[in-house]
Amino acid sequence: MKITVLKKNFIDSNLSCMNYADRKYDMLWGRDENMLSALVLGARGAVGSTYNYAAPLYYDLIKAFDDGDFDRANDLQQQSIDMITLLGKYGGISVGKAYMKQVGLDCGEFRLPVKNMTAQQYKSFESDVKILNFNSFCSK
Repeated sequence: MKITVLKKNFIDSNLSCMNYADRKYDMLWGRDENMLSALVLGARGAVGSTYNYAAPLYYDLIKAFDDGDFDRANDLQQQSIDMITLLGKYGGISVGKAYMKQVGLDCGEFRLPVKNMTAQQYKSFESDVKILNFNSFCSK
């Protein structure tokens, strides 16, 4: 009898789920900033908050991995991490809507209690987005 114990570590938990029933089921990965690790473990699907506005980045990451171009896949994963870092820098979940605005889809503001960026913060965010070269890999 095989006993599967889910550990506190997210990767260990997902791997345990992926290995359940001899990998009968496809486990969707849920951490955009470590998709490359998920691909190495055998994941083939993912659900994440940044895919709405940066899907081309992740498609390119998957293609690079599938082609065996691990240096490129690593670089693309770092781009994802750098982009996600701005979520924390500017306030979390509400920044997703700011990214959506950058791709031309203004989704408005969050309702309370979520704090939205001030106009000055958004201006700084726009500068950071340019530094990331976001327009080169965002959804269009």
